[in-house]
This record gives sequence, structure tokens and C-alpha cells, in this order.
Amino acid sequence: MNEAFQKIKQAVKETELIEIRVDGISDLDISKLLQKPRPKFIITNRRIEEGGKFSGSLNENLKILAEAVKHQTEYVDIELSWGTNAVQQLVAQSAKTKIIVSYHNFDETPSNLFNIYKKMKTTGAHVFKIVTMAKDISDNKTMFDLLTLARSEKRKLLAFCMGERGQISRILQGKFGGQFMYAPISVDEETAPGQLNIQDLKNTFRVHILNSRTKVFGLIGNPVSQSKGIYFHNSIFARKNLNAVYVNFLVDNLPLFFKSYRDMICGLSVTMPFKQEILPMLDEVETDANELRAVNTVIKKRKKLYGTNTDLPAILQCLKKRTSLRNKRVTVLGTGGTARTMAYAAILIGAKTTIIGRNENKSRTLANELGCEWAKPKSFSEVHTDILMNGTSVGMNSTEIPFNVHNHLRHTMTVFDAVYSPPMTSLLVAAKAAGCKIITGLEFFQTQAKLQSKLFTESL
Repeated sequence: MNEAFQKIKQAVKETELIEIRVDGISDLDISKLLQKPRPKFIITNRRIEEGGKFSGSLNENLKILAEAVKHQTEYVDIELSWGTNAVQQLVAQSAKTKIIVSYHNFDETPSNLFNIYKKMKTTGAHVFKIVTMAKDISDNKTMFDLLTLARSEKRKLLAFCMGERGQISRILQGKFGGQFMYAPISVDEETAPGQLNIQDLKNTFRVHILNSRTKVFGLIGNPVSQSKGIYFHNSIFARKNLNAVYVNFLVDNLPLFFKSYRDMICGLSVTMPFKQEILPMLDEVETDANELRAVNTVIKKRKKLYGTNTDLPAILQCLKKRTSLRNKRVTVLGTGGTARTMAYAAILIGAKTTIIGRNENKSRTLANELGCEWAKPKSFSEVHTDILMNGTSVGMNSTEIPFNVHNHLRHTMTVFDAVYSPPMTSLLVAAKAAGCKIITGLEFFQTQAKLQSKLFTESL
């Protein structure tokens, strides 16, 4: 109880409604817990088989919740699996308490959720709560459809998914009419996978002001958790007082993503591995992006999706700040979308360009497509290089350096690394030690993000 009161004091600084998981209180005293003055409470007593700690019988559980109702807590939460009769018993006693009937599935998002919602309506509960595990980003769309239906029927519903793939349904509850959202008061206090802490929900995503008119932008990729875009773009929306939010879409199946969210999204950032795969799903692609066969930005205009590439002008801007681009020899490491864009930028400025990748066939194919040279990794020391650009993911959160090129760095070189986590990769540390000019992935990200943000805000 003492620990509960300490946490309540902490939580009340952040929110007006606090869920108390009484199954975690060994010396529970309901009357003392609900003694006024106090903030508004949801009293929940989750059994072991429901992911909680309560080991007693159903009747013992109902007795605890009935006592919370007697002491006029604002809400109690009861699982649908306890049966309609158990829910109705509490409803019959709830003069001033709202009854939340819950359904949880920690394994998947089943196909029968609309039937579960229909069954909840027969219980007489005041609020419905449906929570499942997202196996794919498209599972959240089911929750949004449920929320839309409930709003049309004037029912109070919370419906969201757990796990990293389910975070968007937590953030967007307000857009679709969800009653409230669960968040731990600190990172180590989460009670379900994929929960976002209350500070991020309020300060980064501004969930307290999202509504049905909120425009949705986001990043599609895999992985996306390291992206800084949610902080960059949401801060601009906040500063300009725009009714818009930017979220991370962790995508496994790109066609299924567009089938689910094409109507909802207003703009997208695109990262690995979808910069090329996205092309056939767009209505129109800007010339350079089409030549590159790589799109990193999508804007919706008049219900059509337009693709462009802000990486290209960002690369050129970053290079021009550091060095003259005339008569330079450029070596690009990698054969993916970022490397292709780097090589294309080098060719645009008239540089003699060489591509080096792990896969010789991919290196040769990309070089033939762009009309430049290619070389094997072991030949790096033989390739004259003024500007070295790393378009691979090597060095992301590791001490690796692609192809051991650090053994051949010269002080006359400019070294550009697209990896921005960490900001100073091992390659850039070695380059700086060798006296090279360096361009960080963070600078590259911020430059392209500013160009991207301009497109996003102009579309609103």
C-alpha cells in the first residue's frame, strides 16, 4: 500500500486518471486506497491466467471489485472471460462507478473481434476494452475500424494492439475516438509490450490533442525503432501548431500496408528496405527518383500518391558545404538504395565514380545501370578516391568499418557516412583521426528531413 501511494503521487503529476493494479498489492485495503481526497482511479484485479498476479477464485475477485464499486471508484475493469453474468453483477451495483469489460489476447489479433465487440454490448458495461497482439502493422487497422464503428454507435471503446507493431494504435486512439490510453509513468513500469511512456505520448506525439481531423504522416521501414524522425517532424508540427502527427510504421508486407492505410496516410518517409519496392505502388514518381529507382518521400495530393527523393538534394548540399565538387573521384560503398543515390549524385556533378559492394554481381549491375565504374572490396586501395561515401548499414550501433577502408584513408579525402546511429561511427572516427573532412549521417538525416518536412507542411 505504501508503494502504491508513492506511485500515485508521482502519477497524479502527469494525468487525471490512474489505473491501480490491485493484484500487485499484497496488503490491499480498498477502503484506505479509495479514501478521498484522491485522483480518479480504475481498479483492476488481473488473474494469473490473464497476465496478472491474483491467484484467488472468480468469486474472491468479484468481491474485491464489488468493494471498489461500494467505495465509489470511478472505474473497475473486469475480463469478458469471467462471463456475462459476472459483468452484469457489477453493473447492477455500479451507481457511480463505470464498468470496463475487457478482452485481451497476448498471442495475436484474431479475426472475430467484431463478434467479441457485439458480445460486449450484451453485458451492459459502460466501457469496452479490446487489446490484442499485433503480428503485422495491418492488425491496427482492425482496431481503427472497431473504434469507428463504436463511435458511430455512440459506444465507449478502447481498442489497440500490443507490441512494437501495435504502437500506432496506442498513439492514434484520439483520432479514432478511443476513450483513453494506457501509459507507464516510467520506462521500467510498463505492464504490456509496446507501451510508450506518458512523456513521449504527451510531448512527442501530443496525443491529448489528436482528433478525427488529425493528418497522419509516418515512416515506413524495417527496422524503424532507431529513427529520429518522430522527434524531428512532430516538433515541427507542434511549433507550427499543425493538426498532424508523425508515427513509425514497422512494416513487414508493403502491399498489405498500402491496402490497409492508403486512405489514412497523408505523407510518408521511406527507409530500408522499401525505397525501391514502393515504386509500383505510387501513382507518380518524380524524374530523378524514377531514374534512381528509389523513393524516400511520399506525398498524397488529390487522393494520389507522389514519390520523390530528398536524399539526392541532401547529399549534394552536404558535399557542397565541405568541398569543391569539380574533377573529383568518388567511391561509393554499397549497392542498396542509399548507395545508388550517392553514386547518382556523384555522377550528376561530373565526378568519376566507382561502386564497391559485397556482391560483385550487384556492384557490376548497378555500375552498368548508372554508367560508372565498379571494383572489388579488396581493390579499394587501388582506386583513387577524393570523396568516400558509405551507403551501407555497416557501423550502425557497432564498431565495424565497411571493407576495412580505414587502413587506406588519406588526409585529402572527404568521408561521408550515411549511418547516423551512432553520430560518430567508427569509420568517421578513423577518418577524423586521419585528417579527413567528415560528413555525419546525422547531418545528412537533418538536411533531408528539412527538405521532407517542407513537402509535408506544404501538403497540409
